Amino acid sequence: MPGIDPGLVAHSLNVEPGTRLVVQPMRTFHTEVEAQITQEVKKLLAAGFIKPIQHPRWLSNIVPVKKKNGQIRCCVDFWNLNKACPKDEFPLPNMDLLIDSAAGHTMFFFMDGFSGYNQIRMSTRDAEKTAFRTPIGNFYYTVMPFGLKNTDATYQRTMTAMFHDMMHKEIEDYVDDIVVKSKKREDHLRILRKVFDRCRLYKLKMNPLKCAFGVSAGKFLGFLVHNRGIDVDPAKASAIATMKAPTSHKELKSFLGRLSYIRRFILGLAAVTATFMPLMKKGVPFVWPTACQQAFEKIQLIMTKLPTVCAPVPGRPLRLYLASNNEAIGGLVAQEDEDGTEKPIYYVSCALRDAETRYSGAERASIKSQAIADLLAQFPGEDNSSISHEVLGEIGEALLADLADSTWTLKFDGSSTSSSSGAGIVLTREDGETIAKSFKLDFSCSNNASEYEAYITGLVIAHEMGIKHLRVIGDSNLIICQTKGEFSLKEPSLALYRALAQKLEEKFDTFEFSHAMRCENRYADALATLGSQVSFEGSKVDVTIDKRSMPITNLLREKFKEQNLDAEDWRTPIRAKLMSPESVADLKILKDYVLIAGDLYRRLLGGVLARCVNLQEVAKKLTEVHERCCELRDGVSLYRKLQRLGYFWPSMSKEAASLQEQCSFCQHQHESDQIYATFVSSDWRTPFLEYLIENILPQTSQAAIRIKKLATRYFVEGGILFRKGFHGDPLRCLSLAESQTVMKEAHSGECGEHQGKKRLYQLLLTLGYYWPTMKKDTADFVKSCHTCQLQANLIHTHPTSLQNMATPWPFYTWGLDLIGPINPSSGGYIWILVAIEYFSKWVEAIPLRKTTGAVVANFIREHIITRSTSYYPQGNGQAEATNRMLLRILSKMVFDYGKGWNSHLADTLWAYRGSTKTATGFTPFSLVYGTDAISPTELLVPSPRILHEMDMEADADVCAEARAVDLEGLEEARELVQVRSLRAVDHVRRGLLSPSKFAPNWEGPYLIREAYDSGYYKLSTADGTTLVDPINGKWLKRYYS
Repeated sequence: MPGIDPGLVAHSLNVEPGTRLVVQPMRTFHTEVEAQITQEVKKLLAAGFIKPIQHPRWLSNIVPVKKKNGQIRCCVDFWNLNKACPKDEFPLPNMDLLIDSAAGHTMFFFMDGFSGYNQIRMSTRDAEKTAFRTPIGNFYYTVMPFGLKNTDATYQRTMTAMFHDMMHKEIEDYVDDIVVKSKKREDHLRILRKVFDRCRLYKLKMNPLKCAFGVSAGKFLGFLVHNRGIDVDPAKASAIATMKAPTSHKELKSFLGRLSYIRRFILGLAAVTATFMPLMKKGVPFVWPTACQQAFEKIQLIMTKLPTVCAPVPGRPLRLYLASNNEAIGGLVAQEDEDGTEKPIYYVSCALRDAETRYSGAERASIKSQAIADLLAQFPGEDNSSISHEVLGEIGEALLADLADSTWTLKFDGSSTSSSSGAGIVLTREDGETIAKSFKLDFSCSNNASEYEAYITGLVIAHEMGIKHLRVIGDSNLIICQTKGEFSLKEPSLALYRALAQKLEEKFDTFEFSHAMRCENRYADALATLGSQVSFEGSKVDVTIDKRSMPITNLLREKFKEQNLDAEDWRTPIRAKLMSPESVADLKILKDYVLIAGDLYRRLLGGVLARCVNLQEVAKKLTEVHERCCELRDGVSLYRKLQRLGYFWPSMSKEAASLQEQCSFCQHQHESDQIYATFVSSDWRTPFLEYLIENILPQTSQAAIRIKKLATRYFVEGGILFRKGFHGDPLRCLSLAESQTVMKEAHSGECGEHQGKKRLYQLLLTLGYYWPTMKKDTADFVKSCHTCQLQANLIHTHPTSLQNMATPWPFYTWGLDLIGPINPSSGGYIWILVAIEYFSKWVEAIPLRKTTGAVVANFIREHIITRSTSYYPQGNGQAEATNRMLLRILSKMVFDYGKGWNSHLADTLWAYRGSTKTATGFTPFSLVYGTDAISPTELLVPSPRILHEMDMEADADVCAEARAVDLEGLEEARELVQVRSLRAVDHVRRGLLSPSKFAPNWEGPYLIREAYDSGYYKLSTADGTTLVDPINGKWLKRYYS
């Protein structure tokens, strides 16, 4: 790399004459580290940055520094050489001025030199003094290396010589940190061309991989500069916000050093860090007390919300705000922007020494004015300053908080007579500083309105002073109870006062309200009346009396005016209808709403007025009120609290209940006092608790009457609702969420037996629990238990009405079945194919050696012509029963000679066809041929029909009676049917034949794809696979999830 022209700059060491030459003793390294050092040295040698030397007079050692990627960076220990060199006093620029000058621009180009320091040559007479030892020999630098003394000054001198006419105009430079800036985007290319031409002239090389071209924001000197101003580098702020508390003096110094670098962004830094100062004294052991931990956590919290500061604009006046307390003084430099909005520029604070803390307020501000003067000296401006004791604009709202977070006390009182009214306020700080004001209200107002005038005036003054911690004391029970949410707002004339007070109360970090007797509030009472002869306590105080011709709500209306409602705001259509003369048609909807000075209010039960809140404020209101009342445990739900505080929006009840249900403190039992906080508006217990504890009834009259009647069965003990049991023992009332937990544990917990719904219901009553839907919930819980559904008993009743077999005449329907395999006969037969005719019970059977389709088809062709139904064993019951009968007859016939059973098959069929069947009352032979076959027995001993040889006609009455008996049996069978209506898309379980005692009886769930009128169903698995064979509804049962 060529490097910068040595005629422009070359780094010289200027070693002081007479200095002893130092050759450092050799250091040894691990073989792996030596290999990495050798590799880095070869890179430097190839780049021409170093050269070998044989007889160095100065010799230093290499110090390997490990990088994040595991590689090493070779640094040289120039400690002895640096000690021999005098300091170069070339001035470095003021970093604050550079950052201010860079901010406020539209486009930036952040430059990074390619091995920046190595582009400057070493002076030839001093180069060999940079010699260092390596595992492969001794070398010296021909270019300026890192680690040498005065390299920053040399680099800054080089940059100044190159860009002297562009600095603070188009470029800002601090050593090797360079940024090119432009106000307009169209000027950026022109400025870049000019900068590149200058770099090309002096052979200054840039690293394109580390340069940022044409960006609107970027990091410069550890800060983020952009068009709007300056921010702290988020990485630096996050590092402080997440670091662990210091454990030694060294870590504490490092922590304070980080804070000092970003001090211009932190208000009252000296007051916050004053807690750490005793640990910084010499000889003090490092003990981290609670106060230091609190201050440390406070600083970490500040790191999460650092402000954006702006650079000062020449020609605009600066504003300086001063504040002081017993520990520190602070100031703020601010300036208005183009829109007239005041923006912070710089925060400054100084801690007071021991003696200085005993000075008066004026003296404390004076002794540290030098720090303020030093700060102002670097800002541009003209000598046209003026001094004002008033807080201008809104800067005091967030920027002039008391440096030590002192708590101020506000006392207020109002006075109203038939002729005039007045208000008085007294603000007192912990150190005794007092501000007193009296106001004459030159307009007609009630006593409550005058109290609100005094209260709101005190809040406004405290807010403008920047007070963040306020304790309010007053003797107005109405204001105090409305502020705490104990009283509701009913008087429309106070609605604006209450709304304005709520907005001001939110401006303080901590806010307390307490009631005082009139005798304890004499000072404010005297200021309010100014006519009573009441002696002041303490020293004499100057009092300013202001005359006010209109209510404070009118004066502050514009300042706290709500933004115009957009079309999506739920209040917009209601407000429009109220202001429209045609709103009579919507009287039923609008009768509960009213406009008061342009704000929408809703009338609640009992004449309570609630201000309608937009949905953007909902989350904030819910969180604030919940945090404030969460630990009160006063039996009032969050919904009721919001009502009492005067808020309303349509979904307030639901959202308040949801928030309390998610809060572990509100929903679970405290270990300290065993009080259960479950007052949520969606809980069935809420109306009982509110009535029994606070005597609060529901809004509607019907609900109120119902609660009064039912409440006689309930009582509250220890904040828990109980119901009087039928047997005398109290039952604890559970929420729906708790009931699920109790049912789960009792039914399927460690000692649960998976009992039925009745036993579970009785068990919970025995344990002492109650909720209104207890019986239904236990039944549903048991029904939906997965384990109980899989282990349930098989169903033996028919799911649908019995289906008539379509057999209108003989030989219409046949059933086929196989018997076997059985003991082989002498002919090799091991199967019997049986066909049963359903009407007459006629049977055909043949022996088979093999059961093939061709054999069965031949049997059907030769003996019967029929078709069978879809496979369902119970539907083929005739064939199954016939098989058993034939097998029993055949086994007895071939008892003595089992090998010849095929020869006796015809005899078996003859015997079966001639026996009377219970289902018909006739023999199959008689149903087929009209008369019974002649049995060999009749020939052996003649029967009556053989003796009389007469035809026996069927008696019509006997047949009718037989049919009637059969129909009655059919009806009895149908009465046992339990209809289980299943349809497509239902989830069902399928019955299994249990292979062992503990195996489940059911499997699934399956999804019904198709349902047939005949009681068959097509099923599919969870992955969508459809089962091939349909299944009878007898083997299915509904699955509950």
